[in-house]
Amino acid sequence: MQELKQTLDEVKGLHERVLGCPAPELGPHSFIPFPPGVDPVEHARAEALHVKELGERVKFAPKPDAWSPLADSFVTEKAFVVRLEIAGVSREDVKVHIVGSECVVRGERKAPQCIGEMRPMALERPWGSFERRFILPAGSRVDEMSARCVDGLLELEIPKNPVELPKEQKIEVV
Repeated sequence: MQELKQTLDEVKGLHERVLGCPAPELGPHSFIPFPPGVDPVEHARAEALHVKELGERVKFAPKPDAWSPLADSFVTEKAFVVRLEIAGVSREDVKVHIVGSECVVRGERKAPQCIGEMRPMALERPWGSFERRFILPAGSRVDEMSARCVDGLLELEIPKNPVELPKEQKIEVV
């Protein structure tokens, strides 16, 4: 009986690590009879071992970005503006970098937390790490770039170099 309790405790711990909330309590109505010849304790131990081995393999796999925020880009007379939808992401969890000719935005939306008796039934909003890259337009002044986060939108404003175009220019054909 001690082996069964230990195995159930391991499964509950795995559930909490993967889903971020405690496993539901199992009552007598939660169990179904095993077919003759199957040892339920040995079956539970084998399943727990399988899940632990799978977790170890996944732990060392490269972690892909879980989602990519939607973005809109605009241009004004004085600047390029990019707005990213990052609702639920705190400003402390967002980083903006200039890498070569790209603007790179990285961050993370935390997994939904289970509070009290609340358990996930359906999760549609993505969570986890994200990265979004933008090629900087020619004439961008990244040294004067600004970023602000308001109402779930991250707005990047990239001033542009003022360029005076000639009113009329004659090009000689040779």
